[in-house]
Amino acid sequence: MTDKMDIANDWGMTEADDCFHPQAGTEPAWTETMWFAFMVPERRLLGYIYPAFRPNLGIQFGGVRINEGDTEVPWELPIYHWDHFAKMQPDVDLRDFMLPSGLSVKRLARGGYFHLRYASDELTADLRFDAVMQPMISGSDTGAFVNNGHIDQPGRVHGELVMHGERIAVDCLAMRDRGWGPRKEGRQVQMGYMYAVASPNSAFLSVSGTGRSGIDKVISGFLMRDGVWSRLASGKRTVTRDAQGRASRLEVTATDELGREFSAQGTVESRFMSMSYASMLCWCNLVKWSFDGQTVWGEDQDCWGPRLWRDFARELKG
Repeated sequence: MTDKMDIANDWGMTEADDCFHPQAGTEPAWTETMWFAFMVPERRLLGYIYPAFRPNLGIQFGGVRINEGDTEVPWELPIYHWDHFAKMQPDVDLRDFMLPSGLSVKRLARGGYFHLRYASDELTADLRFDAVMQPMISGSDTGAFVNNGHIDQPGRVHGELVMHGERIAVDCLAMRDRGWGPRKEGRQVQMGYMYAVASPNSAFLSVSGTGRSGIDKVISGFLMRDGVWSRLASGKRTVTRDAQGRASRLEVTATDELGREFSAQGTVESRFMSMSYASMLCWCNLVKWSFDGQTVWGEDQDCWGPRLWRDFARELKG
């Protein structure tokens, strides 16, 4: 435990990162989130555990989503267990809680180590997330997470699912995030969130935004190469879309703050549509990446304001 605490300190992580944060007055949109991804690539399976809280409104939302194969829309996913306006329990501690839905999260050690469990009539899950490298910690007046705090950290997710009676082993390298701050509805943005984790010494994360120029510019992220971690300084995300507008092939080219260049090319193997917030439609894509001479599994989250997607879809139809 002491070694992990020392590592967390070296990574710039604090006890406050895992707790509710001081809120700006009574801001109703103040939101605290936890997200854990996991995948079983040979089944084209991608899953999310996402509990979220709005303490000033006294509500909790989120849950568990699992996609496998060719299903895409929420009402066809094998698992779509999602609360929207559940009453928030008093004295919730984000380091160790269990929700009435059957979802529980227990922090095992500071620095990115968690036990994740869920139980329902369709799914039981017993998973561990163990950090494999330092996180990207964000929160400033500029960048991808303006006026919000955010942590993005790769880790190994391992354990077991029992989904509709079938036992499924999980052992993958994926991502978690932790967010806090006001998340107000109504903003219509277009963003991309792409990552791949090959090993504790090799990974990338690219967060990009499409501005008025129409160019999908990298605005945040990191490169881990040969055990050396650095933030991204610049780059571009390129998306090839199918006839329905969905991402089918992806490429990111970027340079980090050390001057190292990299590129990664990916093919979408499965996808599902998510709307965790009313103003964010997200295509969550399981991606097979070619990165630094390796074949690596990861994701692309193709995020749109719903009105932006509506207008784009109309253009496709002519």
